[in-house]
Amino acid sequence: MKSIFNKLMGFSDGGRRGLDAELPTPLSTENIHDNQRRALVGWIANRMGQKLQMDNKQAGALIYLSFTSDSVTNNPNDEQQYLLYLSSCLVEWLTGDVYLSLKEMRLPDKFHVCLLEIYEEIKQDIGRYIPEGRSPEISHVTEDDEIWQVYRDVIFAATQRKFLLIRKTEVDEYKQGSLLCRVSITERSDIPKARDLAKQNLLELGFSQSVVMSQILVISEAITNILKHAKEGIMFIVATDTEIHVLVEDKGSGFPLKLLPNTTLMAGYSTKKSLGQGFTLMMKMTDQVLLSTVPDEGSTLILVFNRKGGEQNAEKQSVG
Repeated sequence: MKSIFNKLMGFSDGGRRGLDAELPTPLSTENIHDNQRRALVGWIANRMGQKLQMDNKQAGALIYLSFTSDSVTNNPNDEQQYLLYLSSCLVEWLTGDVYLSLKEMRLPDKFHVCLLEIYEEIKQDIGRYIPEGRSPEISHVTEDDEIWQVYRDVIFAATQRKFLLIRKTEVDEYKQGSLLCRVSITERSDIPKARDLAKQNLLELGFSQSVVMSQILVISEAITNILKHAKEGIMFIVATDTEIHVLVEDKGSGFPLKLLPNTTLMAGYSTKKSLGQGFTLMMKMTDQVLLSTVPDEGSTLILVFNRKGGEQNAEKQSVG
């Protein structure tokens, strides 16, 4: 048993090299299900460490740490803690829609792919890891919340994950990054100003003229709808390492959920209160469209563009 443990932990000298000093005391628990969960978290974290080519000793220690940490932190700067955090998330997702939860988390590609691969490895045996008799947590979800979740899940699946409803509290996540511009939209003359500023910033990021023209088409559609359906609004453009987020916020009546299936799934569908053909056009021209809407408060529409196209074009121009 010691030789197996030492191999797993990455020790080559029998495991006595400061072992007592390095390893914290395990938590004491009499709950077998809690121990089972911690073991699964540790195994997933260790598997992630292997896939990400972490040092053998550090990757092996993750199994032990899963039994010694009362809580883990979402801190990408602490690799071990971060892998334990991601592993805990995956374990929690096993009783729901793992693919949707993973998509909504918007992780860097290497972590996204890693978790997805591990889930594919274990999904056939989930019943072994999650006790059948586990009591469900008390739910405080209202009927309106349940309806909202149904709309979100069905539309997300039906649009091949191109259109996602999000909560108002999730919007700030898409404002994280470098703010390229912020434009208030209060009258029609603001629309061409916002459009020109967006075009200038996208070209500077390296996107080709033809790509930018397509992007401006959907951005223009989004900002024009501010004055059609609301009193005023703001356009933000934010750049992250991998994506461009164009956020269009308005103060208005919000978007009726009951209209979303038609406006997102039926090309050409239009009503006085809908975006007409806007959503279907946006889904064709962007990598993803997100919408947060609150009745009598307003909506935030987020257009997501992958930066890879712009970077590749910039490289071609520099080589030329």
